[in-house]
Amino acid sequence: MLTLTLWNTAESSQYTIDLYDHAPVNLNYQFSDVTEINKAKGSYSQTFRVPATKSNTDFFGRIDNPTQQPSSNFSVKKKIRASLSYSSIPLMNGYVQVKNMFVQKKDFADIELIFFGETLDLVRSLQEEKIADLDTSTLDHDLNITNLQNSWVGSGAFPLDGTIRYGIMDKGQNWSEADGTLTPFGTTSATALNQSDYTPFISAKWLIDNIISTAGFTYSSDFFDTADFAKVFLPAYNGSLVPRSSDNDAEAQVCGVNIAANVSLPVGSFVLVPFVDSFGGYDYSNNWSNVVTEHSYTAPYNCIITCTLNLVLTQTAGNFRIVRNTTTIIGYASTSLTSTTVNKTFTFTLEAGDFIHIIGESTTAGNFLVAPTASGWGGGASSFFRVDSVTEPFSGQEVNMSLNFPDLKQIDFLTSIQKMFNLVFVPDNNKPKHLIIEPYQDYISAGTQKDWTNKVDFNKDVVIRPTTDIQKNVYEWTNDVGQDFLNVAIQASNDRTYGRYKVEDTNNDFATGELVLKTAFSPYVLSYIPSTEVAIYRCIDGGGGGVQKPKAHLTYWCGLTLLYGTTWIYNDSVVPVSTTFFPVFSNYSATFPSVADNDLNFGYEIAFVDVQAHPLNTLYYKYWMSYVNELYSADSRLLSAYIKLTRADIQDFEFSDRIFIKDTYYRILKISNYDASTGGVVKVDFIKILSDISDCAYTPTGQLTSGEITFNSSATNYGNQACCERYGYVWVERKVGTSQCYPTSLANTPTI
Repeated sequence: MLTLTLWNTAESSQYTIDLYDHAPVNLNYQFSDVTEINKAKGSYSQTFRVPATKSNTDFFGRIDNPTQQPSSNFSVKKKIRASLSYSSIPLMNGYVQVKNMFVQKKDFADIELIFFGETLDLVRSLQEEKIADLDTSTLDHDLNITNLQNSWVGSGAFPLDGTIRYGIMDKGQNWSEADGTLTPFGTTSATALNQSDYTPFISAKWLIDNIISTAGFTYSSDFFDTADFAKVFLPAYNGSLVPRSSDNDAEAQVCGVNIAANVSLPVGSFVLVPFVDSFGGYDYSNNWSNVVTEHSYTAPYNCIITCTLNLVLTQTAGNFRIVRNTTTIIGYASTSLTSTTVNKTFTFTLEAGDFIHIIGESTTAGNFLVAPTASGWGGGASSFFRVDSVTEPFSGQEVNMSLNFPDLKQIDFLTSIQKMFNLVFVPDNNKPKHLIIEPYQDYISAGTQKDWTNKVDFNKDVVIRPTTDIQKNVYEWTNDVGQDFLNVAIQASNDRTYGRYKVEDTNNDFATGELVLKTAFSPYVLSYIPSTEVAIYRCIDGGGGGVQKPKAHLTYWCGLTLLYGTTWIYNDSVVPVSTTFFPVFSNYSATFPSVADNDLNFGYEIAFVDVQAHPLNTLYYKYWMSYVNELYSADSRLLSAYIKLTRADIQDFEFSDRIFIKDTYYRILKISNYDASTGGVVKVDFIKILSDISDCAYTPTGQLTSGEITFNSSATNYGNQACCERYGYVWVERKVGTSQCYPTSLANTPTI
């Protein structure tokens, strides 16, 4: 018999729900839709009714009457974990939702439910949650030279074991070696980089694991466990110039004290009044101490601070000192105070925990006088000691990862990953709340062959039709529009996003419309720091400033390279140290890629940095091409038939199965309205399986040291012009000898 099992809201107890005898409970099984390839599908039921028996109302409560005591097991606002089975054969796992209540002859009669499978519930569970809403406390870490370098090799304790790696992005530093007015890039000890110039990148796998587990699911995926996907990272960057430690540490510190007016200083003292916010200063991190005898600023991390001392004196018989901890670093003797006005700006390097303060001393009591404070800092005859600015941290701060993530919904992150790698999310029939996630081609290639010829009801029409009616004129795969100067220039000149791929079917008179598969990520495009050979992503606008509220990106971790020469970095003691290792993040899977490497763009593009050749394996070529070719082939066919399926067939089938019918293998697209109560004949939609559809007669597979592209795994096969240009390379005609295929030339980087 058919059994519906529901869990209470705490999922601590199970309840068997009374069903109507022989009433239909129609189930629909689907995981993808060839008409909407941009959307993941899930299995679901049509609505069905259950009676308002005592047993059922014990579980649901009298939900027909809001004045009645509500059930502790159930809430109309909460999804209900559910399992549907027949004589212990599982038919569907997922959740139910109450849609309607029915009253007949003034009595509570029926409750209408709808059943939805695990995949649909994952979407419901994520809703509006952001990546920053994940519990990332275990990712927080101190920024120091050891952790920075450990992240490069993955040798530190979690999360510096490869979960987080630090790389270089231009976030508004506007590095350049071409103009002395811009910031030089750490090529000498005098231009050393701060540790905070580096950006943390978070493993995409860690995000996926935690998004899915937080939603209450588990999953298995051979693809996510590959070494290739382990290299996919998301920059933890949301517009801050430095990795953030608190909600306020991205703000410059401006704080200080006003010196009391008309005070005759006794020997050995300097009277200050407490910091007053009305003067325009702020000290969000409480680094300024207002102890009456010692007003001081304590460095929260290794940094450079700029301070101003302004004194208006009526008498100058004294001296003052600026002290770091207990050591005088700036001092003025009474003999040097020949003017009644002192205005000095100082710059100091401080390590975390260092404090700086001012000590005033009169040599003769009553002869070292401070003029009145008029309107505060800089206003009229004012006297003050002020911390004007604190540079970005060198090191020492704790990086709070949740504060560094881009503004991105968890569901948008997952669906964007799905679109990039053409992933399927398939519920495990035998394991509740467990998903199988694989690229489409990998999943369907692992299926089992089954012969359903004898299950077809040939008394009903078996419909075979071409795919022309469901095809679009145009399919487009693209990332979101980029905001940096390079992406903006590409968009303006080409009227498209960098890395887009477009399929146009000009030979189909019946195809209509356009379908765009667009991710939430913007392109991660490398260019050189001007007058250097260092290739990084420059997330800066046309004015050289950092992009504000940047969109999310995905990038490959390529490891460390020696190609960029020596880079200087300040260590924890703010001493420049050199390294020949440079951490590389790129849209390519290798620092100096060739044909066999991977590209996180959908389509082929001319690079702005040196490559051996742009990779063949774009996202479209590697994950979408065979799917689209199968759909667009002239031999492609859809089949609809009525199939007699037992409950064992339902339990046993997978969408990856290869179903043999008469003389052809098909793949299941959808099972419609399977009656879980009675079983029997049900409509099934299939698509014909086409294998080895050639995209072109010759496929690029290698490259000679002299630069020529080779084809079909042969060092002497040079392909042809059509296939060379099909994959974005250049066919060079020769008057003498064999014409050959070559990489494209380097693109010119727009100037800022």
